[in-house]
Amino acid sequence: MIETHCFNAFKDADWQQSAWFPWLNYANGLVAPSFLFIAGYVQGHALRRVWERGEWVRIGKSRVIRLVLVFALGYALRLPLVAWVGGTESFVSVLVRWLCTVDVLSCLAVSLAMLLVLGRICRNSRQFDLLACVFAIGSVALAPLATSWTQGNPFSSLVLTWTNGSYGALFPLLPWFGFVALGAVFARWRGRVGIFVMGAAAAWLALWLLPEISGNTPHAQPGFFLERLCWVLLLGAGFASCRPLSQLNLLQFVGKNSLVLYVIHLQIIYSVLLNLSGFKNMTSASAVWISLPITLAGSLGVVWLLSHYVYPKILKRHSA
Repeated sequence: MIETHCFNAFKDADWQQSAWFPWLNYANGLVAPSFLFIAGYVQGHALRRVWERGEWVRIGKSRVIRLVLVFALGYALRLPLVAWVGGTESFVSVLVRWLCTVDVLSCLAVSLAMLLVLGRICRNSRQFDLLACVFAIGSVALAPLATSWTQGNPFSSLVLTWTNGSYGALFPLLPWFGFVALGAVFARWRGRVGIFVMGAAAAWLALWLLPEISGNTPHAQPGFFLERLCWVLLLGAGFASCRPLSQLNLLQFVGKNSLVLYVIHLQIIYSVLLNLSGFKNMTSASAVWISLPITLAGSLGVVWLLSHYVYPKILKRHSA
């Protein structure tokens, strides 16, 4: 994720003409599907633990607050302060465009909320997996149709933007919800390598059997989803075969603080490094390679300070 954002922030327009650019750009495009799949996997694992205890899934206050926070962060990170302060456009037009830009965090929050409601309705994991698969397939199947759902009223786009990218949504629920839903389903097998490989093979077979739908944006194509799902599952199989690595303290620390790391690394890149004169005078290649270790070390350092000095004080005051 850090490499992808460093590359996007400092890339040179001339790089797009090089032979390696499409390959690296394609690999970086697997970050978001993996991110959504992993979040769904964690959610599915948590729901199964509730059912294994013989309990019903509850939608507690803490869960709702956490999802609302993630949803709000998705919009806060793209707050158009410059456009509003500059006054070059009307406040309403900027507001509508901002709300239509569905960030990955906002998509994630809504997707996890949908799975949580689904878990509350279902009595066991089998019912949940069946309905999650149905919703996942439906989100992929409806994505091409959703691109034609247009309205003249600009405010109606605030609803339709969650179904397609015609209004500027980066991660509409159709089809991105499918990655979250299937991640929750694959949590059923608790990281079995064979299941991931079989799922990747099934996705690859479906990719070749399903025809391409003409007249639709590339991200709405079923092939777009299936191709990336295949790679995500293969990556999952690779990491599942290296299970001892999950015991490393560094990886556990990163996993527990993933949301904060996401926010911090974006601020280091786009609010700090991009505004430094030294980086403005560098070549794009140098800026990318230098920004990578700085962003990685800076993000981990800030989160370490927060977890060791700030969070304990907040918890102590809250308990008092």
